[in-house]
Amino acid sequence: MTSLTPLATCLSTALDGLSAVLPEMVEPGAALGFIVAEDICLPHAMPPRSEALRAGIAVSAMDLVGASPGAPVPLSDPVQVFPGDPLPPGADAVLPTDGLEQRGSMSEAIRPVSPGEGARRASHDGRAGDRLVAAGMRFSAQHVLAAALAGITEIPQRRPRVALALEHPADRAFAAAWLGALGAELTEDRSDLTLRRSTDHTPRLALIPAETAWLSRPDGALVLDTPARFDGLVTACLALALPALAQLSAARMRPRTLPLARKISSTVGLSELVFLQEDGGAWHPQPAGLVTLTGLASAQAFAILPPESEGCAAGTPLAATPLDQPFG
Repeated sequence: MTSLTPLATCLSTALDGLSAVLPEMVEPGAALGFIVAEDICLPHAMPPRSEALRAGIAVSAMDLVGASPGAPVPLSDPVQVFPGDPLPPGADAVLPTDGLEQRGSMSEAIRPVSPGEGARRASHDGRAGDRLVAAGMRFSAQHVLAAALAGITEIPQRRPRVALALEHPADRAFAAAWLGALGAELTEDRSDLTLRRSTDHTPRLALIPAETAWLSRPDGALVLDTPARFDGLVTACLALALPALAQLSAARMRPRTLPLARKISSTVGLSELVFLQEDGGAWHPQPAGLVTLTGLASAQAFAILPPESEGCAAGTPLAATPLDQPFG
């Protein structure tokens, strides 16, 4: 074990001084799933003017105080509005159609309304300068909607370019799907990171079960040598490629801490991957250092146990990284 390089040493050697990729400006729909390069803020209040939440007549609530069928309030030049329409100046509520009565050509209100009833006031959804998305966060479907409604047409995002030199179809399929979900762009040239199958089967990394994995930066760009088996490939991606992508994207990791439902045993001197499932507000761990297809398929999160750890007792709070959305 003394001849194996610690995981932290491999990561620091490869990633120290590595800069994030330069931002690109794209329209909001094209930024979906990628990492935002700077804070995205509302350019103006939302809504910019008070607007209707229901169909009816735009009114000033104070003008209708005491209105009833026996004491109707005449409305001069009533303005009909529909949901989303801006209210005209002086209006602060929407009288529903069942509160309106026609007497010949005259429209009369037969019920009062409260200020703001049936309306959304200006700035209700946000004020100018309010932050929609923080730098380092994933741009999601709700962010696409918010940007479109606010009139934001360009999003600065970071998209690391990753090349796959994995010959096995299953390996390529996994890597392509996993990288795409993390906001990477698959490429065949000028890559920031290359994943390739290792041809050296000599254990060199103190990481279980990916002892033959290695992350390096031979010509300025990162190269991840992955083990031949799927368990080593997955472990190398989570323990080595994920931190590399986080640094290239300047992404925020989003660990989640829950108590352990049962103890975990681990080997001193080795970093070990452990998969976890959440149930009843606790993490239910799989055996440390063991990756099976069924275990991988059912896992919701993972943790890397450090080499100084002898394991964790039941009830110990454990910070784990979600598998589906590790960033932001």
